[in-house]
Amino acid sequence: MSVAISPARSNEEIASLAGAKAALHTWAATVATRDVEAILALYAPDAILVPTLSNEVRDCEDSRREYFRNFLANEGLVCDVQIFKKRVSSKLSTVVVGGLYVFHYREGEQVISVPARFLFTFEQIDSRWLITGHHSSREA
Repeated sequence: MSVAISPARSNEEIASLAGAKAALHTWAATVATRDVEAILALYAPDAILVPTLSNEVRDCEDSRREYFRNFLANEGLVCDVQIFKKRVSSKLSTVVVGGLYVFHYREGEQVISVPARFLFTFEQIDSRWLITGHHSSREA
C-alpha cells in the first residue's frame, strides 16, 4: 500500500530541504571566515552544540562563543562537507542533516586534517533557517 504525498506537502518538503542545505553550506563557508559572531548568528538562541574538539556540551550563546573563539582561531581553517543525507520532520517542522566533513587548518607549516561525523537540526525561525542542534565527533 503506497501513501500519496500531496503536491503542496511535497513542495513544502522540497523548500525545507533546500533551505537546510543552503544553511549547512552557509555554516561551512562561515567557518572559513573565522568570524565568531557570524557563526553564532547561524544558531538559534537555545541551540545545543556538541562540538568536535571539546567534550563539553554547549547550550547557550556564551558557551558556544567560548568554543568558537578557540576553534575558529586555527589558522587556515576550512570545512569541506563531503557527504550529507537529509530528512524532513513534518510534525516538528525541522530538517535533520547528517554526514561527514573534514576540517583542515595549519599548525606552523603542517596542515592538520580532522575528519568528523555531523548531525545538524535546522528550523525555520523568523524566516531564517537556524541551527537548533549540532553534534560533531571525530571519525574513528
